Amino acid sequence: MGENSEHRLTAGSHEKSRSETSIQSECLPEPVRGYLYGAEGMVKNSSEHPAMRLFGRRELTAEERTSLAKLQARIRMYNRTVPQLRIQIPDSDIPLNLEICADYYFKCKRASFEKDGASKVAELLISFSEHHPLEWHFSDWKNDFIAKLVLGQLSTTSSAEKEPGERWLKMHWKREHRKQRETDIDLSPKRMSASSAVSDLELLELIDENPEFWIVPGFRVYAKFVNWLNRNWNRVAATKKGPALLNCLVSEFRKKRQDLAFSDSDLSDICGVYQSIEPSHPPGKVPTSQVVLTLVARKHGVSPRLVTKVRAEMNKQRLASEANEKARS
Repeated sequence: MGENSEHRLTAGSHEKSRSETSIQSECLPEPVRGYLYGAEGMVKNSSEHPAMRLFGRRELTAEERTSLAKLQARIRMYNRTVPQLRIQIPDSDIPLNLEICADYYFKCKRASFEKDGASKVAELLISFSEHHPLEWHFSDWKNDFIAKLVLGQLSTTSSAEKEPGERWLKMHWKREHRKQRETDIDLSPKRMSASSAVSDLELLELIDENPEFWIVPGFRVYAKFVNWLNRNWNRVAATKKGPALLNCLVSEFRKKRQDLAFSDSDLSDICGVYQSIEPSHPPGKVPTSQVVLTLVARKHGVSPRLVTKVRAEMNKQRLASEANEKARS
């Protein structure tokens, strides 16, 4: 059947397609059978996919329910048109790109008929799982190609029919173990604390946008005190040392700016951070951003370097998510 004919295929139910296209589970090696079908021999449900856990369980807004209904309708249309796709229907509004799901299916389909199809299908499956993990989790058609690959049912130039499948499995589990290690790191106490610190920094910027709605100071208020320290630190430090220095600075500033929403303890903490990083900057040139970063990092018991790294990673993920959202629309 040609590719265009396959796109037009509408006959047969979803369940019939599964029985006709899927390899019987008892024919598969145990590791593969467990990966594809789970402990009870049933195809894994979309609600069990790790991608669903990423988006959590919460009540959807009216706009999200409408978006989810449209996504589910499109998935049903895709599955009716090409029953072999078997794209799982999610119960949460997620940025699932159905064009990518279908595109990789037809690429694998074509590759399976070519010379050394096993190696080409393996490369496509690796690319699919690496670059489009969300679509990978919801595309059950991949299970057929994985099974055929592992059972040596695709053409290969290798003397051992199952060698490409074994090579793919080895690479797949190596990637899965790496991802698990990354997840463990992401969920470590230090990493979680750094993420909380990033949230605090972003909150300070948010407060600056509408300070009248907040009773706590934003970034600009911190800047007023740090700029004052830049102008007066050397003068006061010439006659005071240690705790006396910090107390004198706090007392002097308090007399001039009683309107700022800082307690004496807050001002003393800021002075302490300023004192720790002041030697590494030119006199009177300590940046407010560095003081606030160090202050927030100390509050959460992590290093400023880790907070900066986590913030950069979160910004990168946010930009990637926005790009995917634009691609969907």
